[in-house]
Amino acid sequence: MKIIIGVIVGFVVLAIGGLAIAGFVFRDHMTFLASAPRATEVRVETVAARELIESVPAPGEIEPNTKVDISATVVAEIVALPFREGDLVKKGDVVVRLDDRELTARLLGAQASLESTKANLESVRASRARTQAQLLEQQARHKGVLTTLEFAEKNLQRKRELHDSGDIPLAELETAQERVREVLAQIDASNMLIAAAESSLQAADAQILQAEAAVRQGEAEIRLAEEALRNTIIASPIDGKVTKLNAEVGERVVTGTMNNPGTVIMTIADLSRMKMIARVAEADVAKLQTGQKARVTIETYRDTVFHGVVDRIALQRTTANDGTGFFETEIMLRLDGREIRSGHVANVEIEIATHTGIVVPSQAVVERAVEDLPIEVVENNPHVDRNKKTIRVAYRVVDGKAVATPVRVGPSDLTHTLVLGGLDAGDVIVTGPYKVLDKIRHDERVVDLTTLPRKPASGAAAGGSTGGSAS
Repeated sequence: MKIIIGVIVGFVVLAIGGLAIAGFVFRDHMTFLASAPRATEVRVETVAARELIESVPAPGEIEPNTKVDISATVVAEIVALPFREGDLVKKGDVVVRLDDRELTARLLGAQASLESTKANLESVRASRARTQAQLLEQQARHKGVLTTLEFAEKNLQRKRELHDSGDIPLAELETAQERVREVLAQIDASNMLIAAAESSLQAADAQILQAEAAVRQGEAEIRLAEEALRNTIIASPIDGKVTKLNAEVGERVVTGTMNNPGTVIMTIADLSRMKMIARVAEADVAKLQTGQKARVTIETYRDTVFHGVVDRIALQRTTANDGTGFFETEIMLRLDGREIRSGHVANVEIEIATHTGIVVPSQAVVERAVEDLPIEVVENNPHVDRNKKTIRVAYRVVDGKAVATPVRVGPSDLTHTLVLGGLDAGDVIVTGPYKVLDKIRHDERVVDLTTLPRKPASGAAAGGSTGGSAS
């Protein structure tokens, strides 16, 4: 019995000793783990060769390719608006009717005035005709008087010869002389009558010219009145949709120039053909040409990328309010039957070239000071310009560590960059998070966060199942 008790006591002592030794070993192991640096959680990506489309980004707005502002050219009251905002209209549809009573009265007045002016013209022409007839009659009489003068002068000559020869008395000679004087007086009176008739004729011609001018003016006033009357009915010049209505029935419209906002009654736009008016930076405009493909994103339609082509590039630089220069560029959109509204803010990527090579996320390439990198990283590296203080690097993951790797980069799009040297297909690089990339250092231990177990969501009930994974 004593032997059995001794054996049991011995086993207990050995067990206690073993546990003590195991406790010391576990404590030393945990102390080692606590003192080792913790690996940084990162996102990684395997480098591969693929296609990158180089593009020029630009902001802008969406507008209809065809849009017309309907304005009045006469001052009148609106009596009918057959279409409301959002209604479809066809070319030729009457979209505005104005009160035409005042303009109709004006036309009737112009027509009456023209009739009076024409009557006056006919009266002046008739008066001239009478004056012309009187002149011709007087000229005919004048010719008769001249003939009489010629006969009287010949008769006087004969009387002188007969008187000189003593064949007639002096009284007959004096009678012949008196006759010549009478005829000369008649000629003077005839000349005065002819001059007066010619003067009256000239005055009549002037009156005719004035009357004819008055007739032409009256006819022009009638044409203007007729045009104004026609303008009380306004038709749509295009097929489209009423996108804005600024007036109501009963309001009095005013006329203006260049479609000032206060004079526009409504706006009609063809929403089946839309374009983006992009503001391309001055430094990028030389890379553009008509026909280039473009991808347009609109905040309102986040899930849709609209494709289009460059249709027009402005020749004149435009200056923004902040003094920066840009060139307006029109991109015609392919809607594929979809209707979008006018005025949306949009962004465009205009494709200017296509490249094939090593393509990585742009944020994976970071700037580092040359002096902050180990000498083995920068020395004799063809992608390091020792004349510059900073270089571009990507961090390759090698044996669980981030290795700073100088790279030479090429063109990029909004999210990715073409790497021309420094990386090979199959390399694994750190691509995020951005706050980690901003601070990560050469030879730092890293771990792919996608390989870590998901953390339970905060606030999960005790004993319950875990929620979603951490973001």
